Amino acid sequence: MKYTHLSPVQLSSLLTNKTVRYENTSSKSSVTVDAIRTFKIKGIERVGKHVETGDTFVTAIVQDVDDCGEEKYRNLYVDAIDVIV
Repeated sequence: MKYTHLSPVQLSSLLTNKTVRYENTSSKSSVTVDAIRTFKIKGIERVGKHVETGDTFVTAIVQDVDDCGEEKYRNLYVDAIDVIV
């Protein structure tokens, strides 16, 4: 629960224009061999909670560092965000 205590506005402010390391444990990546991904968060569209688990997530437009900087939307669980630069 690293950042889940923050309000949606605080969380959006903390993550926007930051590069994050993200551990994707829910599905296999087609871009990296391990489950670790690196994204530059360009903007946060939504902060929400998963209906069943209550886990906080953000829907973000990201630049996928591991995929040649391609811009895409990603749902990122806040507890899986490891490094913010």
